[in-house]
Amino acid sequence: MATLDEDDISLIHALQIRPRASWTDLAAALGTSPTTLSRRWERLRADGSAWVMGHPRPRGIDGTNLAIAEISCVGGRSGALAQELAAWPTIITIEEAARDYGLIVTAVGLDAGDMPKLLLDDLSALPGVLGVRAHHVARLHVDASNWRIGGLDHDHARAVARIPDQRDTGGAASAPINPWTEPYAALTQALIRNGRSTAADIARQTGRPLSTTRRQLGQLLASDALTFRCEVAQGLTPLPIVVQTWCRVPVGDVAGCVTRLRATPGVRQVVGLPGPTNLLISTWTRSVESAMLLHEHLQRDLAPLEVVESAIVLRQIKRLGWRLDDVGRSTGTLVPYPASTDRTSHGEEPSRLQG
Repeated sequence: MATLDEDDISLIHALQIRPRASWTDLAAALGTSPTTLSRRWERLRADGSAWVMGHPRPRGIDGTNLAIAEISCVGGRSGALAQELAAWPTIITIEEAARDYGLIVTAVGLDAGDMPKLLLDDLSALPGVLGVRAHHVARLHVDASNWRIGGLDHDHARAVARIPDQRDTGGAASAPINPWTEPYAALTQALIRNGRSTAADIARQTGRPLSTTRRQLGQLLASDALTFRCEVAQGLTPLPIVVQTWCRVPVGDVAGCVTRLRATPGVRQVVGLPGPTNLLISTWTRSVESAMLLHEHLQRDLAPLEVVESAIVLRQIKRLGWRLDDVGRSTGTLVPYPASTDRTSHGEEPSRLQG
C-alpha cells in the first residue's frame, strides 16, 4: 500500500495550519517553489490522499446542531447499513467498530425538528436496526481542524502560522451570517467541495459576477461562519488506528481535563455530551498497543476522568460528507448537506475542482 512521503506530510501539515494560503506564501515559508507545491497538492487531491474543505461551524446563529448516534444491528447487517446511511445527506460521518453498537455516526440538522425525527424515527425504522443510543453534541471542546499531522519542524510551522489567514477576504461582515442562506449558500457548498476555492473559481461555478462573488466571499470568510480543514487519508499516515473513548467527568472538572487533553499526543477531537457519559475523545494512534497505553494514561493521569468504554474503529465510510475508500482516501463523491442548496453534481471529483 502506498504511503505519504515526508514532503507530502509537510505540505499537509502546512495546509492544516493555513488551509487557504496561496502557494506563493506557502513556498516562501517552506523554502520551495509555488509550482512544486501546487503540483504536489494536485497529485494528492487527484488520488484522494488529502483535500481541503470548509464547513459551517456547529450550533451557530443558524441553529445548526450535531448529534452522535451509536447503532446496534443484527449480525451481518452492519456493512450494508453503513453503505445505506452513507447516501443520507444528514449523516455526515460514519465509522464502524467491533462492538454491540458498532456503527457510530454523526448527524447534522438545521431545523428544530430535524434531529428528533432522525434519531427517534428514521434510524430506528431501518431494517435490521436493534437499537439507537443518541447523544446531542453540547460542545466541541477540541475540533479536528486543530489536529496536526506533524510533518513540519517548529521553525517551518511558525513561518506558516505567520501567513495572514483567509487572504482573499473582500470585506468585513457587518452582521452574523447564516452560511446556509443565500447569497451565501452557494458559496458555502463550493467551499465544502474545495476549501481552497477562490472568488474566481466560485464565480465560474455559480455564474455570478466576479466582483459580487468576491464581496460575498469576503463577507462569509470574515464572519467566521465557516471553519477550514485539510483532511488526510488516515490509513496512509503513521497513525492508522482510530479509537473512540467515552468518558465520565464531574462537571466541575471538565475544563481542566480538556486542557490536559489538548496537550495529549494523538487526541484529534473532544466532544462534550449532555448526560453522565459527557466526553467523547477521538484519537489517532500508531498501534493497538499505543491505543491501550493511551487508555491507561486517560484513566490514571487525568483523574477524576473515568473511561466508560473504548472502541477501535475498523472502518471509516464517510467523513464530513465525503465518501471514503478502505484506506480512508476520498473517493471523489460528496453527499452535500443540505441537499436542497447543492449547485453541482453529487459525484464531482476533487481533482476537477479549481484552486
